[in-house]
Amino acid sequence: MALVPDVDEQASRDNARKVLKEYRRYARMVGEPLVDIKSPSIDGMPRTQSFENSVEAKLTDRFNADLEYAAMRNALASMPFQFYWVLYYSFCTPAPMTAEEIAARVGLANKDAVDYVKRQALMWFAEAFKHGQCLKFRF
Repeated sequence: MALVPDVDEQASRDNARKVLKEYRRYARMVGEPLVDIKSPSIDGMPRTQSFENSVEAKLTDRFNADLEYAAMRNALASMPFQFYWVLYYSFCTPAPMTAEEIAARVGLANKDAVDYVKRQALMWFAEAFKHGQCLKFRF
């Protein structure tokens, strides 16, 4: 029995991909205002009083988004240049780029080279994100 179990690379890359797919959503959440200010509307209809605190829920969501976004940025910042740009163009731009577009931007030969670098970069991200939170182990 090994002291440290083997890493399931495919499952770890899938976890990293799942986290990175949320990047755009968190970026939007972090950039939005904390509180929506609206004029009260009076329609004369009776309403039941809500006991939930919507402002608290919005602040909590914003705080969590800030933490996740910062953790993603820190993991990306720890990567080698080529890994960073391949993942950035794949997951962090307003619209995802194709492998051919990424190859042209990063200076890789073709789509297969981008896929190879992306697999390596996803493993790097899985290890770096929240101290290996994306890693999946075989027991």
